[in-house]
Amino acid sequence: MFTFISIMAVGVLIGYPLRHKSQVRKITPLIHIVVCLLLFLLGLSIGLNRLIIDNLGYFCGQAAVISSLSILGSMMASLQYTTSFSKERGQAVKSSLVTLAFFLFGCVAGVSYAVDFDVHQTSVYVLYVLMLLLGINLGSNRNLRQFVLSLNFRTLLVPLATVSGTLLFSAIGGFLLSRWSIFDCMAVGSGFSYYSVSSILITQIKSPSIGVQLATELGTIALLSNIFREMTALIGAPLFRKYFG
Repeated sequence: MFTFISIMAVGVLIGYPLRHKSQVRKITPLIHIVVCLLLFLLGLSIGLNRLIIDNLGYFCGQAAVISSLSILGSMMASLQYTTSFSKERGQAVKSSLVTLAFFLFGCVAGVSYAVDFDVHQTSVYVLYVLMLLLGINLGSNRNLRQFVLSLNFRTLLVPLATVSGTLLFSAIGGFLLSRWSIFDCMAVGSGFSYYSVSSILITQIKSPSIGVQLATELGTIALLSNIFREMTALIGAPLFRKYFG
């Protein structure tokens, strides 16, 4: 985890001096390309794992439980706070579907073909690149300073409520799913829809303690759970805004 944070911090330091350069705008589409590659490799690793493919319905069920709890928790905790509604929801849905298509393509490729390289290790290197690009993108944001200065306690209540509600309700999954602990379920919920990074991180962090197979299974559940959560948020945003503020 320290390695990922350090790489992202280096990216911020690189991006800050480049914030007035027009070329830095090319970072965003490059990030999308790297995310697609990362999802393809993740799908490939899942497709190569026959145990996961043969029990995909089981993992989808567990992912649905945790994602439902995390969504419910964040909504309940954020009931009294106002959130903004993006008019670009349609474009966001399209972008997510394109990204997910690479994941599905990877799954099909993994089931259909054998590969002669270490997909797991390659995914780590690609994730390093993604962390660096995200750091550069963050550091090069011209409005970052103004945004930070504009923050106040009331503004921070929305993300704080989302985080606390998500973790609290995700923990309930530990009582409903006997295979995973409370902390495993909280780790899955703490992806906060960022499926492309959270699933890889969970797999990497949990491998030394529970083994590669179980860590891959938990990473798969994290991927599916956060996919469910993102698509629910994108598609259901008008409904959530109407009834939850």
